This record gives sequence, C-alpha cells and structure tokens, in this order.
Amino acid sequence: MGLIKILPFVLLAVVGFVLWKKLRGSVGVATQQPSANKMVECSACKTHIPENEAIMQDGKIYCSKACL
Repeated sequence: MGLIKILPFVLLAVVGFVLWKKLRGSVGVATQQPSANKMVECSACKTHIPENEAIMQDGKIYCSKACL
C-alpha cells in the first residue's frame, strides 16, 4: 500500500527532471561559444594564426605585411 502512495511523487519527480533537462539543454545551445577558426602557418616565420586573419599572396600564407 505504501508504494502506491509514493509512486505519484516518483513519477512527478521523473517528469520534472526530464522537462528540466530539455529546457536546460535548449538554453545551453544558445550560449555555446562559436567554434574557433582554422589555424594556418605563416610561410615566412612559421607563426600560427587564425585563417581569417591570414594574408595570402602568390599561393602562400603570411601573418603580416612584415613577413611578405
């Protein structure tokens, strides 16, 4: 008889936990950091820089105008 009285509370706790995880998961997706850019190596000084900051000239990658 005691199990029948406890069962609704257990079910309510499980449903609440599942809902909490779903809501928390959807919020977590919105707050994730954007992925980092691909890193490339400068042809002159061998420094690694983000691809979006690299300078390309004659098919080679450079980190700055000083390395051209």
